[in-house]
Amino acid sequence: MELAQRKQCVCEPDKCDTFQFMAKTLHMNVLHPGGFQGTELLAEQIGISENMTILDAGCGSGSSSIFLARRYGCRVVGIDIDHSSLSKAYAMAQRKGVLDHVAFRHMDIGDLTFQDQTFDGVLVQAALIFTHKRKTLHSIHSKIRSGGFIGVIELAWKTIPPKNVATRVQNILCEAAGNTEHHSDWIKLLDQTGFTVVYAELQDLNFSFSGMLKNEGFVSTLRIALKCAFDKSAKSKTRQVTKLFKETREYLGYGIYVGRKK
Repeated sequence: MELAQRKQCVCEPDKCDTFQFMAKTLHMNVLHPGGFQGTELLAEQIGISENMTILDAGCGSGSSSIFLARRYGCRVVGIDIDHSSLSKAYAMAQRKGVLDHVAFRHMDIGDLTFQDQTFDGVLVQAALIFTHKRKTLHSIHSKIRSGGFIGVIELAWKTIPPKNVATRVQNILCEAAGNTEHHSDWIKLLDQTGFTVVYAELQDLNFSFSGMLKNEGFVSTLRIALKCAFDKSAKSKTRQVTKLFKETREYLGYGIYVGRKK
């Protein structure tokens, strides 16, 4: 369902697309909605254990891959198409002492080159919205072992928004908004690509420094705060996103979904 008017993005990604802004301008490590709290809820609903091998598709700087390995003792392979993010992920995993449980590879989430049925499950957090979703989910499905899982965290419409709300979200979130689905349509899409959805929940979006502190830690949050204090464009963009999430809370949130391979 095309809830927002889709258009080709012709802006500078780090100035328009919110996820790129967070990654490249603010240099945040945790970019997906819900942060570690969302990832932990997803992992608990899945039942992740130390004997599992998991693919973190669209891993970015590797924060979730490292979190899963440290918290649950599982083996994680993180993939991303951004070389600089992968270099950051490897360095962080080395500092955290988890390179025996975590590996990173340069790979497109929409064109997985792993052998079929390699993983016990796949996590996708704020990554499907940047791909051809149906094609990507079919590819992911083939890489999961029989009875395995998919865990998804993505932006989701709570209810169909008025045109002015959809346009405003599109203008600020850019590509991320154009590919967002209604909550029920995410469930339907997972079902149509070979997964039985066993858990689905909608959450409110929140972009605040208190939430950032929980995910980024004190030093990183202080650096981001100083960036916003002395960089007018970063300060303006951060305020814009914070205001957007607050004023569109009735319509826009994020979904947490767990599916089992049929």
